[in-house]
Parts: sequence; C-alpha cells; structure tokens
Amino acid sequence: FAQTVAKVSSMQYFKREVIQSLFYEQLAEFIEERLARYNPRAGVLPIAEHDEYEVDYQFDVGPRPLYLFGVKDNDKARLVTISCLEFQRRRLPFKSVMVHQDFESGISRKDRTRITNAADKQFTSLDNFRETGPEFFERERAA
Repeated sequence: FAQTVAKVSSMQYFKREVIQSLFYEQLAEFIEERLARYNPRAGVLPIAEHDEYEVDYQFDVGPRPLYLFGVKDNDKARLVTISCLEFQRRRLPFKSVMVHQDFESGISRKDRTRITNAADKQFTSLDNFRETGPEFFERERAA
C-alpha cells in the first residue's frame, strides 16, 4: 500500500512539474494563436545596451507599447519588477502586462507586493489571460 501511495504521489508531483515547465510554451502558443494580429515581437530589448532588461513580448497596440511578461516563479517576478522599474526610471513610454502562472502560490507574498507595485496590469493565471486577455488588448487598441 505504501508503495502505491508513493507512486501516486510521485506521479502527481511529476504531472505538476510538467505542467509548470510548459507554462512559457503555452503562453507563446496562445499569443501566436489569439494575439497574432497585434504583431507580437519576442525578446525585445527596450534599452539596447542592457540585455538584462529583456521583455518577453512587445505589442504595438495603443499609444504606447505593451510589454508582456510571463511570470512563473519568484526569480522571474524579481527580474520583471527590476526591469519595469528601470524602464520607468528612464521614462520609457510603455504599459506593463504580467501573466502569472499562479499568482497566489507561485510567488512569495513579498514578491507579489513588489510586482504589483511595478505592474500596470496583471493576469493571475494563464487561464485568466486566455479568458480576458483578448478583450484587454481590444480595449488597449481602442484607447
């Protein structure tokens, strides 16, 4: 019985790890399928001489570009927060959009606070972005 429980527990852990590792691929797939008309550009460097401030996707939708970041964990949350604060410090015209894998349990409370203070718009999960992201882009385009 203990071996069966251990196997089931291991499989559940493995399944969760596989799903988490697919987050960025699933985000890219959704962007390609549903947001392609906004001409997404991947791996944009708003400050050319600083490749540490890379934007996952740039969309030229409204009066200023949307910088979209996929946020899977604490490390990415910190990097995104630092990048957005540097863009703000340099007075770059942009609007930041965060798509979290799991806002509540995916990143620590302190990192949630930091990224919330730096972000313009956040989607708490990929499912939330799939549901309401396209309408958000439409509103931005109409602005």
